[in-house]
Amino acid sequence: MKGDDLPPDNHIVRYVKPSMIQEDGTVDGSDFRLRPHRPDENSLSVNWLEILGSEKLHQLKEVRRLCSQRLSLKVNGKFAEMNVGTIMDEVSTELNTIRITHDPLEAEQDLEADPSHSQISGLPPGDSDQAMLVGDLIAECVVDLHSPLNDDT
Repeated sequence: MKGDDLPPDNHIVRYVKPSMIQEDGTVDGSDFRLRPHRPDENSLSVNWLEILGSEKLHQLKEVRRLCSQRLSLKVNGKFAEMNVGTIMDEVSTELNTIRITHDPLEAEQDLEADPSHSQISGLPPGDSDQAMLVGDLIAECVVDLHSPLNDDT
């Protein structure tokens, strides 16, 4: 239900544009910070995998399909997969306001509803030292990277 915390044993993905993938293949922690030039931004968009079924390949296929309607997915970009509970455990040592909640998007114009859309909220301002630390902690929670355009995860 909208606004509910996601279960700690579930997983989320966040689309990471190519410029945020480092040379060693890891995700730059700045992708998990609020953008300083967007003062109205108060959360990061992610997608909840388990709400789309129990089979990982199906979950990823649906996320690709749904996200491609709203985002410009690039061949060198990635979906960074993370465990909800791991993020909460790692980040709570530095920040006790973080929440990962369900925030489904309704259908609008030519876009279909996205039941998997969720958000990471309670993050510090994007240009703060704490934001840099929290972004790096979240990046360290990435368990897998998936292609945004192919079904071969």
